[in-house]
Amino acid sequence: MNGTMEDIIKRIIDLEHNAQNQISLGETEAEKILQSGLEECRMMEAQILEMAENKIKQIQSKSIRDKEDRIIRIYEDTAIKMRLMEENAEQNQQQWEDEIFNRIIRGE
Repeated sequence: MNGTMEDIIKRIIDLEHNAQNQISLGETEAEKILQSGLEECRMMEAQILEMAENKIKQIQSKSIRDKEDRIIRIYEDTAIKMRLMEENAEQNQQQWEDEIFNRIIRGE
């Protein structure tokens, strides 16, 4: 009877050890899953940040192009206005010369 009781106690202790090992393995596995999940989150976060930075660069570069386009348009508009003023001045100069010439001829 004593041998059997010892076997039962031994078996209970073995089961307890196995249960502890299973719990330990489960905790280790859970920790691995958690670490893997955290790593995946960090990678996704890095990708999201990279996409955001790329978008910001695109917007900034577009903004620079818009500014350059606006500056070019201002220069073009200014050049057109200057040309119109020059043409207007040339026409006025011709008109003034004609007027002065007429006054001289008429003796005014």
